[in-house]
Amino acid sequence: MDKKKLLDLLFRLGIVIFANVLLSFATVWFLEPAKLFAGGASGIAQLIQRIFIKNNILVNVNLGWYILIVNIPIMIVGIRYVSLKFTIYSVVAVGVQTITTVFLPAGPFDFIKADIEGFIANNDAIPIDYYGVLLTLALCGAVLAGVASGIALKFGTSTGGFDVLGQALALKKNVSIGVFTMALNILIAIFGGGVLQGQWLIALYTVIRMVLNGLVVDKIHTAYTFTALHIFSNDAKEIAYDIMNEMGRGCTFENVTGGFTHKESVELYCIVSTYEIEATLRIIHRYDKKAFVAMTPVKRINGRFIKKTIV
Repeated sequence: MDKKKLLDLLFRLGIVIFANVLLSFATVWFLEPAKLFAGGASGIAQLIQRIFIKNNILVNVNLGWYILIVNIPIMIVGIRYVSLKFTIYSVVAVGVQTITTVFLPAGPFDFIKADIEGFIANNDAIPIDYYGVLLTLALCGAVLAGVASGIALKFGTSTGGFDVLGQALALKKNVSIGVFTMALNILIAIFGGGVLQGQWLIALYTVIRMVLNGLVVDKIHTAYTFTALHIFSNDAKEIAYDIMNEMGRGCTFENVTGGFTHKESVELYCIVSTYEIEATLRIIHRYDKKAFVAMTPVKRINGRFIKKTIV
């Protein structure tokens, strides 16, 4: 492994650790005190834990161990349908989540936990005095969790869980990761908050949290949207050759005339996944640091466009 690849690996591992520690804080400090549900595998882990606690089974088992168990079959899906490297990052992510969740001390909002658990146990309605606190915790948890997942995916890593399933669907079915996770998470919210805990207010706030989380993820993570590059350079042919060979993207030439200089030139047109822009720009600058590049978003592609996993 050369120095460049080693630095890239260390950078991505740093992203994995940062994102998953942030996600653990969102879950333990903001969502758990309010008995709200996290998204994805963490949400399923919370659901299983609360079912067991309700039935006096494994009452003292930490949430982190449930997160680990739930993620095992998901990692198998990742190996088969995404990529081995992405799955390895996901395994590291789950390990970081498990360790952080197990050893993270109680947060500053833990004072509300006993009251909310009391309302749930007695099947009492949550007083209106708690609405603002619950909503604040839901929104803060959503933003933190969304930023964590979005950053991890943007840099080709993972927070494990539904990130892996979402990545597989994005590759195979062109389904938005945010939309996919939001649909499954809403089911968790309805069953966990409303049916299991008997608190439809918690279910409602969990849905609000999950919708915001999905929007934040899609805002940050743009791996499977497309961008058209209009490249104007005297080295267009050399640039196109490297783009086709290194990026695996097709290119089209068009003869153009400069409006100011009246000189004939060549415009190079190609479409890449948004996460490939930086790599494409490096190829362009390899030949022409002064190349003029205009970028426009592409809403939809009908035709052959190969999707590749981020890593």
